[in-house]
Amino acid sequence: AAPARADERADMEAFMAEYLKAWNAHDAATITERYYRLEASHPWSTREGMQAEFDRLKAQGYDRSDIQGVTGCVLGPDSGQVELRYVRLRTDGGFMPPKDRASIYRVKKFADGWRVTGFSGLAAGARMECPGG
Repeated sequence: AAPARADERADMEAFMAEYLKAWNAHDAATITERYYRLEASHPWSTREGMQAEFDRLKAQGYDRSDIQGVTGCVLGPDSGQVELRYVRLRTDGGFMPPKDRASIYRVKKFADGWRVTGFSGLAAGARMECPGG
């Protein structure tokens, strides 16, 4: 099953790379339609809620995220998590502190493809744990 796990990991990482393009384009509609499948109560589960977050970030000078790393971890059939390491860059050329950020995205494969079902921040210096891999 190791080659299948490697394929699943590559699929998750490719999915997240495409998601990050939509994120850096501040494309709330595409993110909520093609990438997120969050609980209905999550503020980013709707285009309006996601757009409000982009508006909030842009009001603080946010431009885009410089991606430092995308690392997938297969947790089971059609499920996994992906560690993203990034720097939030400002329109003035600086960065939004803290400089080095990391988040773990929970992903699941549905009939229509991979979707983000949740995410959480990682503490500074922490790394994602990947059981069995």
